[in-house]
Amino acid sequence: MREELELDQAAAGSEANDADMIEALKRPASRMEFAPIDGVDELRRVIEEGDLGAWRVFLHPVQRTWVDKRTNGSFRLAGGAGTGKTVVVVHRARRLARTDPGCRIVLTTFTRNLADELKESLTRLDPGIQLAPGLGGDGVYVNGIDALASAVVRGAGARIATAVEKVLGAARTDVGGRLPRDLWRQVVQETSGLREQLGAAAKPQFLETEYELVVLPNRITTEAEYLRVRRPGRGVRLSRSARQAVWKAVERYREEEALQGCADFAEKAAIAAEYLNEVADHEGRPADHVLVDEGQDLKPTHWMLVRALVGEHADDIFIAEDGHQRIYGQKLVLSHYGIATRGRSRKLTLNYRTTAENLRWATAILAGVEYDDLEGDEDGTDGYRSARHGMDPVVRRCSGFIEELDATAETLMRWIKEASGTGRAEAFAVLVRDRNQRDRIVSGLNERGVPAKAVDRGPATGKEPVVMTMHRAKGTEFTRVILFDADLTGADSSASRSYDFSDQDKADARKRERSLLYVAASRARDELVVNAISGESSTEGRS
Repeated sequence: MREELELDQAAAGSEANDADMIEALKRPASRMEFAPIDGVDELRRVIEEGDLGAWRVFLHPVQRTWVDKRTNGSFRLAGGAGTGKTVVVVHRARRLARTDPGCRIVLTTFTRNLADELKESLTRLDPGIQLAPGLGGDGVYVNGIDALASAVVRGAGARIATAVEKVLGAARTDVGGRLPRDLWRQVVQETSGLREQLGAAAKPQFLETEYELVVLPNRITTEAEYLRVRRPGRGVRLSRSARQAVWKAVERYREEEALQGCADFAEKAAIAAEYLNEVADHEGRPADHVLVDEGQDLKPTHWMLVRALVGEHADDIFIAEDGHQRIYGQKLVLSHYGIATRGRSRKLTLNYRTTAENLRWATAILAGVEYDDLEGDEDGTDGYRSARHGMDPVVRRCSGFIEELDATAETLMRWIKEASGTGRAEAFAVLVRDRNQRDRIVSGLNERGVPAKAVDRGPATGKEPVVMTMHRAKGTEFTRVILFDADLTGADSSASRSYDFSDQDKADARKRERSLLYVAASRARDELVVNAISGESSTEGRS
């Protein structure tokens, strides 16, 4: 850790001149004692408010290098939860905007909630920053990647037809309608011969991933093209007749979309990318810089869109990612989509948020499984460590829902009482598996006198404890966290059973389940309590 922070570099002596003193103060060894902040108002916010919002934009010494780093092309910054990747992205967006007030910056991520968090952090960091009103405007345009794709499609108007034809095989402009729910499930039921040819793979999940990983990235519009295309890493070998059956399902899917006047999110991203590439020669690209947070969750057509947004030049694309937090996206390699970061990648390993005890428990969830980064290399946890220490996580076994709810209410009441006596701003969260469970828990806690609230859209802050899904908790942090009904056994979940058409896909689904639990556990800054579905009770951070 001393080497990474450059703590062994000597500071200036007492008789150093002014220039030497200023140079010494720039060294990480000195900056461990202070952080240069632009303006008195910003300094007051960090020191006096003392809340998690200020903490989320506080720049630490190791992170500062990557805010100012100039690169000859795209750059990838990896790192585990709590290492400050998002802080770097936000500060870098601000630095780019200040360096060139007339430039066009896109700041994007996978979900709308995360995009809202990024915008809030950016405006907290710099209330005067210029936010672009739309894509292509001067300043920083912040939006989720799917919303960004929809904005491109809407802005193209009737001109989108050619791009739609190249992606979907039919020229049409009506792609903005609402996608029918469970359309792939409907297609499976209606496509004759599919089950006979695919067997266990005749499932909506298989068709959807085949479509997103093979068909759309390769712009396949005919059966002949699909019969020829390579399918590396898909885990299920398909005979010619099986491919023909899959293509019948794809055609049925696209036919129903045409009838409904809609397209799915992955299709819109591919269409938007195709359109931007078509008009680039005479209209240029809509961005000068693109910054992507939580890059591990973006899908192939999302990366096609990111590449199409900005030309290839210095500082064109900056990506923050953590392969261990991949809970939406699939394994892929950036270079396949025209984004070259090999040789321009670095990794943050020092966690500033989570205590060493909580970090040790969270990373243990990932043990025994290999994770890959966006360059296709193994993404290990070796070297991860925390700058803070605290209490050990508490893992407790409850006999059922009522007992677990009683224990959760008791813990929250204790935390609320403790916080009221200190005057510190604290944030408590209960993280759960799904929305139905979330709503049941909120009702149960309220009945027990705990003023908890459910959070879906909007900020995950407030004086009362919040209850949210583990997926929604991505990108957030709290001083104290309870994981409700956490499965520590490694048993098959409903998610992995949905992917039982191949060993590889089933393993990937289980890996995402581990990643989800890792994401949830690493939201806790100071204290973590885990209500386990099974396993012995423990206060030693072991499941």
